[in-house]
Amino acid sequence: MATDPATTGTAGDRVAAWMTRRLGSMVTVYLTVGLSAIWMVLGARAVFGFDPYPYPVLLFVGNVVQLLLIFVILVGQRTLSESGERRALQTYDDAQAILGECHRLQALIDDRARLLNRGAAAGRELDPCDTAPIMISPPLAVEPATSTVNRRIAAWLVQRLGGRSAVVVTAGIVLVWMALALLGVIPDSYPFPFLLFCSSLAQLVFMFVIMVGQDVLGEVSERRVAETANHTAVVLQQCRHLRQHLLAQDSLLDAVVDQAVSAGQPDRAGAPAPRAHVDRPEDVGSGSR
Repeated sequence: MATDPATTGTAGDRVAAWMTRRLGSMVTVYLTVGLSAIWMVLGARAVFGFDPYPYPVLLFVGNVVQLLLIFVILVGQRTLSESGERRALQTYDDAQAILGECHRLQALIDDRARLLNRGAAAGRELDPCDTAPIMISPPLAVEPATSTVNRRIAAWLVQRLGGRSAVVVTAGIVLVWMALALLGVIPDSYPFPFLLFCSSLAQLVFMFVIMVGQDVLGEVSERRVAETANHTAVVLQQCRHLRQHLLAQDSLLDAVVDQAVSAGQPDRAGAPAPRAHVDRPEDVGSGSR
């Protein structure tokens, strides 16, 4: 069964994956716009005046939250991509198990064909189900598409920024900067204009990095889909091969039964009622005799 990223990995990975899923909705957009509008109305000088235009507190909180959320989203994307890798491996294992069952059915069909050939008329013998075992190729490792220098740089940034340490380091820098500014060590008094400038600039750059990262993950997903389709085609091919041999056995079995009935009971019309088939333990398994 495929694993859920919300229940695997470290606590930080689970939180990042949960936030990426929950925040990626229009409800979040509506809430953000609504809260911002209410804050601006209530903070105006004509109302409560706690954050008048240009709303320094709102800008500061919004910038810090956006900066942290960028790294959270990158961590969430990495966690979700790792979940896709685990699903791909599970699909590969399932396909290999199905092919293993097909190979055991193939051996069983060969045994039944040898028995039926003993009663088959000349020229109607069944061919053996002698195809070589079909195996699917192992799944490829998930790697970003790095065909150009720019994509390699973007992939490197996504990998480095999509870690829990990036969130911790960013939060630590913001808190230390604020503390030093309030203590007068750094000439950046409240509402920390230089910190807001750096935060806005970093967000502008990181947003494009996220876009490239989404494109890279999309290409990886496409490769996974194509690979899974190839695995499914291999399993389908093997199942159709076995079905063809089963149909050929049915045809020969009808002829053998008709021949036996005609030879054993020439004076009776019709065939006797068939006996109920009872599965024996030796009929279940690989089919080896």
